[in-house]
Amino acid sequence: MDTLALSIREPALDLIRFSSLKELLTIRLDGPSQILKEQYPTLTRDEWNKTLNAVILTKVSYFQVQLHFPNRYIDKLIEVTAFSYGMKGESIGELYQALIHDHPQMAAWIKNALLVKQQNIKYAQRNP
Repeated sequence: MDTLALSIREPALDLIRFSSLKELLTIRLDGPSQILKEQYPTLTRDEWNKTLNAVILTKVSYFQVQLHFPNRYIDKLIEVTAFSYGMKGESIGELYQALIHDHPQMAAWIKNALLVKQQNIKYAQRNP
């Protein structure tokens, strides 16, 4: 979110504070509600998308993925990350490589999530 223009940081901060990840995804898919449009009338559709993408990536990074965090949830969070970064359908490796330079914290989050997935699989194999 630090890379956002000053003109769109206020709506970004409001969204991160007051919206769930599900609400953010709904807004990203359907567009801002009339209330949001009235609250921030100068934002264009592209600015809304850029803002929402940044906020969604930030919100995903708030999830602390650790052993026993369900793999299906990890997969969904990675899918959401790819969507928000404009890489929907790309491999996790490609997503990681794309993020590592511009968003190293998000890349580290993905790396950790993949390690946890592997740990979960090993744990499940040892404890059927």
